[in-house]
Amino acid sequence: RLERLQRVVTKLQMESGLCEEQLNQADALLQADVRLLAAGKAPQKAAEVERDLDKADAMIRLLFNDVQSLKDGRHPQGEQMYRRVYRLHERLVSIRTEYNLRLKSGAPVTAATAVSVTSGQRRPEPDEAPLRYLQELLAWVEENQRRVATAEWGADLPTVETHLGAHRGLHRAIEEFRAKVERARADEVRPLGPRGDKARSCGGEDAAANPPVPPQNSSKSRLRHLESLHGFVSAATKELLWLSEREEEEVAFDWSHNNPAMAAKKESYS
Repeated sequence: RLERLQRVVTKLQMESGLCEEQLNQADALLQADVRLLAAGKAPQKAAEVERDLDKADAMIRLLFNDVQSLKDGRHPQGEQMYRRVYRLHERLVSIRTEYNLRLKSGAPVTAATAVSVTSGQRRPEPDEAPLRYLQELLAWVEENQRRVATAEWGADLPTVETHLGAHRGLHRAIEEFRAKVERARADEVRPLGPRGDKARSCGGEDAAANPPVPPQNSSKSRLRHLESLHGFVSAATKELLWLSEREEEEVAFDWSHNNPAMAAKKESYS
């Protein structure tokens, strides 16, 4: 049993290193595209970033399964390996959040701006910047509302822990996002044009008038339910492990009358 668990530890060490390389690659591509956006150019690596993040996500799910087998086997390195995989998961959530916020929501606006500049059309007026910024924030809000609404819960301890870790990262991002929403609302009510008119652009006035609230309440609710589910599944898993151990003990017991421990067994049963 210890040899089998030690092989799991070796596998975890190797595959967590590969996962870290995958995340490093995704982050490097993301930062390159962020620099392109800052220069007013269209991003080039968005599809590759998303593909790398999906690969890392799948790897981390498998790593959590291996970690759970170490914990179930009470291996001394189980907790250490869990922390290592959890750090990878937190980094995945951080990179994916930055990707959704800065690349997915920022790309369409910046790309359109770049096209208009290279085709000889006028540059956006400075007064349009607050509304464009608001539209980027709204796109981020809508994306994360969808993520919270469609997220899964998990059917066993490893998947519940995975979903709980992922949502904690997302919830932190939503909390940090409040300041940006408040800034956008402040820009929304500020006179923009020379005559004090608000900017109008592609239905932007309607969006500015009724900005959706970040999915904070639904995120808090999901976090609370996930923590409750995790507590229940953890306790249930411990009980199942206890039952499994008792079953193995009963199956392996020598039930013959020649067994000197029969008297103690009868006493235990009584």
